[in-house]
Amino acid sequence: MEMRSLPKASAALLAIALAGLLLACQGGTSPPPQAGAPTAIPQATAEVAADLAAARQYHRNGQYEEAIALYQRLIQQGSRDTQQQARYGLAQTYLTLRQYQQAANALEAYLDNKPPQADALRARFLLGRAYAALGKADKAQKALQAYAKEEGPAAVYARLDLAELLVQADHPDKAAQELEKAQAPDLAPSLAATLSLKLADAYAAAGQDDKAIQQYDTLLQESPSDADKALALFRIATISRRLGDQSRWQQSLLDIVNLYPASPQAANALESLLAADVPLDLLAQGVVRYRQRAYTEALAAFDSFLVADPPAPAAAVAYYYRGAIRDRLDEPDEATANDEALADYEASLQLDPTGDLADDASWAHASLLEEMGLSLDAAAAYRQLWQTYPHSPFAARAAFLAGLIPYQAGDPAAAVAAWSDMLDAFPSPEQQAQAHLWLGKMDQDFFSDSEAASAHFQQALAAAPDSLYALRAEVWLSSGADATAPPEESIQAASAPAWDAAEAWLTSLWGPEEVAASPPLLSQPTWQRALELHQMGLSSEASDEFLSLIEESGSQPWRLYRLARAFHDLGLTELAARAATRLLAQSPQAMPLAQAARPLLELAYPQDYASLIQAAATKNVVSPLLILALIRQESFFNPAASSPAGALGLTQVVPATGQEIAQELDRKDFQASDLLRPLVSIDFGAYYLGSQLHSFDDNPYFALAAYNGGPGNALGWSQGAAGSDMDLFIELVGFSETRSYLKLVLENYAVYRFLYAGADHPTLVTSPAP
Repeated sequence: MEMRSLPKASAALLAIALAGLLLACQGGTSPPPQAGAPTAIPQATAEVAADLAAARQYHRNGQYEEAIALYQRLIQQGSRDTQQQARYGLAQTYLTLRQYQQAANALEAYLDNKPPQADALRARFLLGRAYAALGKADKAQKALQAYAKEEGPAAVYARLDLAELLVQADHPDKAAQELEKAQAPDLAPSLAATLSLKLADAYAAAGQDDKAIQQYDTLLQESPSDADKALALFRIATISRRLGDQSRWQQSLLDIVNLYPASPQAANALESLLAADVPLDLLAQGVVRYRQRAYTEALAAFDSFLVADPPAPAAAVAYYYRGAIRDRLDEPDEATANDEALADYEASLQLDPTGDLADDASWAHASLLEEMGLSLDAAAAYRQLWQTYPHSPFAARAAFLAGLIPYQAGDPAAAVAAWSDMLDAFPSPEQQAQAHLWLGKMDQDFFSDSEAASAHFQQALAAAPDSLYALRAEVWLSSGADATAPPEESIQAASAPAWDAAEAWLTSLWGPEEVAASPPLLSQPTWQRALELHQMGLSSEASDEFLSLIEESGSQPWRLYRLARAFHDLGLTELAARAATRLLAQSPQAMPLAQAARPLLELAYPQDYASLIQAAATKNVVSPLLILALIRQESFFNPAASSPAGALGLTQVVPATGQEIAQELDRKDFQASDLLRPLVSIDFGAYYLGSQLHSFDDNPYFALAAYNGGPGNALGWSQGAAGSDMDLFIELVGFSETRSYLKLVLENYAVYRFLYAGADHPTLVTSPAP
């Protein structure tokens, strides 16, 4: 299936005609009309407003070339005010494309036309960044200093940029002065840590070693990040060695090795200590090598450590890691390697059954038994795990598997006993729903007791109404009429937010809002700083600041509500969704989502980029609601999202997969950065999901597993023991990440069917039961 773009002229006309609809559907950033504004708008004014809205929407969609063309036309033909808005928008588009000289030209033209002071300051900040990227340090410093001098809301960012330029110009002392001015008590933790690290680096570069070490110590105490702490220790070690403080140098490196073995600095710290003949525990050496995936060296270290007959707790750690290495490495004699790994895990558990790694060893031991086909032994090991370590993060899964294994082996009595115990031991609503779902399946499949099965399915629905287990229970109650995400589904428009209803719902659960309990949200420095960054188009920095406000709000429903509404008004879909989702999580656990205030649900489950999604869904024969559900899980509607695995954009396509899709679509000019364009990401994600649906006979469970875990793995899972049992398929998916992904996307899909497809509640049933 070939991907085509509209010709630019045709696309522009279409966008102008539909700009208002696009903005309504996709959360455009233009402010709403002010109270008392005239209702009749002159035709020329309306056309200009539509042009500007269309250009902004092009930018938002990632259609940057179309945005540039339309902005340039407005600069040539528009009024002075229109020209200024177009110049500013044009500069932001060029900055997004990293076309810095063009951005600088547009900003200089904007400033030449004497904008208001606040707007001029923002333009100078952006101009400083453009010149810095071009290597024009003097011009960059001048522009950034103009912003910093006026103490604009984002002055801390201007000073961070200035400091970097000053360090590059070999003026670290001046850089330190700028960073000292940037310090403030209201900074988000991540920003405060960045500032502290930059200031310490500037002190060090300026030869102010005492101040540098003091600042690194501050970072050690205040940063929540292990990565920051490991880096601070490494920098302290570097300075200490230069000063001849051998004791502090050695201790700093030892702290890295012992406390942060997975950090990038750990391997260097280890090598430095070994080169200096510093006595170093073989166990610590082994752990660092293991964390750095140097398995052969790690294994040798653990072997040597165990030869010396160390104390039991330390030996237990070595045995665990040695077992983990043998479990991971591909050995010619796999059976022997597995036996040795089992023996190591067992030794670890015997030597220290209450140590920090005991539940890890227990889980690894049970999992390896299952992998080796020793099912009964594995079931017993899983049962022992959750009974011995009931608070372990592995406990609930182990309790479930203790029932699933005998279920697969045809031992219904053992399965019923395990899942009944699970009901007694795990009060979590989702785990209760899971146990009831499978007990219902037992009654139905093994005992042909439809009445008992129905009772369990109803209990699953009552325990966690919107969990996948409850949704699947409803499928069984409806005779297995499972929704298959039909491609003919379409997205119904969101309703106009009824904020009064939302506030009445909030009041019913948490009482009236206490307005005087805290300072007004929109007057706080963090909000003002974030808003300034947003207005400059610096979305990454703005998002970090806004997210810190969500974190600070914790479990305060009214504050989360105010944040969600403010983000909605700014067109910040991802942030509105995150705030609203956290707010909904505060409601009573047994309350179905369908009973929550609809405006909050629509914020938490948005239909952003609806027109693009509908078009891509139609082209690729995919349900647009399933694409929405996928995007919510993949990126939460953040077009700039990226993952540790390198996936990019709304639909989180890995560049290598993107290249394959581009070739199949005959898109010859594809670059990895195109995946950050919403239009491209949606097209590519819909194409890939559609191809997986086609490969798996339109089964959304298999297709979603392929999307996340890879087509080859999904094929293996689909051809395994599950057969047509989708509940069993989900539980047999071999990757915990993919298993979780399946659950979350399908739960999202059920809610989207409720909000935008006419279902009377979140459901996976094709025709919801009355």
